[in-house]
Amino acid sequence: MEKSEISNIAPNIKLLHLHPPIPGYDEFIGPYLLSSKEAAVIDTGPASAVPSFMQSLRTIGMNPDDIRYIIFTHIHIDHAGSAGTVAQLLRNAKVIAHARAHEHLSKPKALWEASLKVLGDYAVMSGPIEPVPENRIIDAVDGMKVNLDRELTLEIYLTPGHASHHLCVFFRAAGLLFTGEAAGVCINGAVRLATPPPFKLDVTLSSIDKLIELGPTRLCYSHFGCYDNGLERLKLYREKVERWYEVVNAASKQGKNLDDILKLLRAEDRELAYLDHLEKDIYARELSLIYNSIRGLTGGYLPE
Repeated sequence: MEKSEISNIAPNIKLLHLHPPIPGYDEFIGPYLLSSKEAAVIDTGPASAVPSFMQSLRTIGMNPDDIRYIIFTHIHIDHAGSAGTVAQLLRNAKVIAHARAHEHLSKPKALWEASLKVLGDYAVMSGPIEPVPENRIIDAVDGMKVNLDRELTLEIYLTPGHASHHLCVFFRAAGLLFTGEAAGVCINGAVRLATPPPFKLDVTLSSIDKLIELGPTRLCYSHFGCYDNGLERLKLYREKVERWYEVVNAASKQGKNLDDILKLLRAEDRELAYLDHLEKDIYARELSLIYNSIRGLTGGYLPE
């Protein structure tokens, strides 16, 4: 039987702990299930995590047919690789995503081929990307509202930066902001950047500023978990993006490689000490993703 763990975030809001069969990715990908008169789920992970996702629904006692919306913060394979597969299982659900994601959701062949080329074995372990029927896709509009009940209304905001097709979801009544990766990645409370290529500093900072204006009290990260002091966390993340950008680009101009730059970042950013306490597979995952974020900050390739 698939492992299933659930965290209660707020009344009618649960974090589902996915367990895809990928080394180092256990409890790294977290869909959020919001249920009231109607139900919605935010990000459902890669295709290989679908059994874990469905087991979580069974554990909760949620009928898949009662879920009306599947919302994707973006369509990177670890967030939305399961889109077509889950759409088949959640038969009454509409899929909400950035308009830039529409064609990739309905015709994922190019996305899948690109994923295989860039991600290699990780893409294979994540599983193939199935298409979502055209008539099931809703293109998100900045500021649009999704009403699950009179007291549970979600607001969607377009937040390019981590990806051009990124959006965030805000539950204003509870002060909860579902950030995807617009506010970075949070591992055991420590936050690191999520700035893969192609990266644009001004676009990323503008999106963070948009989120700061919302004034959230809690941030719910796709990677991983919900934390208080949401507004302060956003402000600190904005400062972190600017500081990493300065350090990384100064070092790259000096010909530093990825290992050298990470050492400089660790001296600058004490939160990176979380790397010292990770299991081997998780450390390998984090190192790979941090290196990719460094490449994004420099605008491309850096020597190993």
